[in-house]
Amino acid sequence: MGKLDTSGNTIVVYAQVGKAKANHRVELDTGFLRPKSFTLPSKIVYLGDVATHVLAHLEHPETPVFSEQPNFNEQRWSFLTQSGELRVAVSSRSYWGLGLFNSGYLNRIELEGSPASYARLMYDLSASLSHRPWEFSHSSAANRFLSKQTGEVSLKSNEVAWKKGLEIARAVFDEQLFALEEQGKAVEKRLNQAREGDANENEQAMLSIDSAHYDLDIARGALADGNAPAFERALARAEAYFIEADPANDNGTSEGFEDEVPQGHVLTYDGAEEEIAFVDLTANGEEE
Repeated sequence: MGKLDTSGNTIVVYAQVGKAKANHRVELDTGFLRPKSFTLPSKIVYLGDVATHVLAHLEHPETPVFSEQPNFNEQRWSFLTQSGELRVAVSSRSYWGLGLFNSGYLNRIELEGSPASYARLMYDLSASLSHRPWEFSHSSAANRFLSKQTGEVSLKSNEVAWKKGLEIARAVFDEQLFALEEQGKAVEKRLNQAREGDANENEQAMLSIDSAHYDLDIARGALADGNAPAFERALARAEAYFIEADPANDNGTSEGFEDEVPQGHVLTYDGAEEEIAFVDLTANGEEE
């Protein structure tokens, strides 16, 4: 625990909870997570910023089901969800202050899937939180709590596991950036070899090349800021411009794509807590 397992398909990390609000409920009959406006028999649950962002960053999460429903302590719970190949299990536990303060809670996050899938979630989660998830408000109490977990986790091993996941995600992004840069060099080489062609077409192609390099710079900046959505959108725009400029693509065009791709942003807690979309595959016609 607190590190990659031997197969590399599962990682368990612990995260400090920052804020928690009563914005969700748990349906009593099914154990499904529901919005606070849910009217059937249910109970309040305090998810907290970490769990809320975990769900917000999953592409197509199934409705989370609580394997441990909150009771008197509405901030003690466990839920499971699935998003594509990625299985996510999150538990909330008090480690300091008898559960009276949000700062005394942490989340145990178990991610099972390909390294690329769970690393991306860890990257997005770390980037969108207002604090580093591996830094605890009460470090001595957190270290005592972690030492009692399976595998005797420590603050250091937990931090290493987090940073390992972030390194995997960053390596994937760097590889994507490098591949597109190489694609751009190949396009420019073909353009140079076709200089004797139509002058107007060459001028338009060079404008597309300039636009592609501009978006590559935006992608690099977004990556430096930890903004993966903005990085991917800028990379997509740059790729479209390279395709448009490539003389090997006679019909290639990216006209209008600038207006179709929204600018990237990092989710905030206040924005994420009300906008979690779930795909409930457990029943037909059931209230979302």
